[in-house]
Amino acid sequence: MAKKKAEKNLPEVSKQTAGGITGAVIGGMVGGPIGAAVGGVAGAYVGNKAAKGEKPIKTAVQNIKAAVTSAAKPSAKPAAKTAPAAKGAKSAPAKKPAAKKTKAKPAAKKAAKKAAAAPAKAAKKGAKKKKK
Repeated sequence: MAKKKAEKNLPEVSKQTAGGITGAVIGGMVGGPIGAAVGGVAGAYVGNKAAKGEKPIKTAVQNIKAAVTSAAKPSAKPAAKTAPAAKGAKSAPAKKPAAKKTKAKPAAKKAAKKAAAAPAKAAKKGAKKKKK
């Protein structure tokens, strides 16, 4: 049995238009109105590349894979060598970094201030009298 080609009831659209609309819809779902604008532009760009016969998605995936694998591998470059010291010259001994001094109020003083302020606040709240 031979397969019949299904009749399309849809209008022909360019790849740029299809990419732009698809990008706008996806961008709108992800990033709202700004995402829709960015996604539409990116989709139209990808659609334009696809219309020219290039494979934009395939090359993007290959570039991402290459970047991920190169980031995972340690670099093959040796560490940079330092210049040798001149003969007879002594280098200064390495100094330890100074410890940072912090000024802190004793906790007892803070607690005493809070305790003294608490009864005064409570007295103000309870000081209201009812009018007859």
